[in-house]
Amino acid sequence: MEVDGAAVRTVRSYGGLEGSALTQMKNPRGLAVDGEGHVLVADSDNNRLLVMDQSLSSAREMYVNVAGGLKGPRCLWYDQSRKRLYIGEGHQGRVIVIDHLKDFAASQVKSCMA
Repeated sequence: MEVDGAAVRTVRSYGGLEGSALTQMKNPRGLAVDGEGHVLVADSDNNRLLVMDQSLSSAREMYVNVAGGLKGPRCLWYDQSRKRLYIGEGHQGRVIVIDHLKDFAASQVKSCMA
């Protein structure tokens, strides 16, 4: 494939084998990037959010304090101007809103619904 005459190439990747370890994902569905370059991934079938550094060399889990826990997070949107993260779920059919989130460095966040 080419874009504007240049060959498209993969610059970085994370994961590979499907699973539940921090080095693995199961059905990653959505992602968002904060102002610091952290990448947030909705790991849908593992019911979690993974935060990666901008080089995609390491990951950790972001715990979301919401009634019933995360259930199949699929869509992410980060409104940096409002410092607000929106998480769309597939299993519960709900949207979770995290307010006052400067970046994805927090290891645990509380939703506006909890």
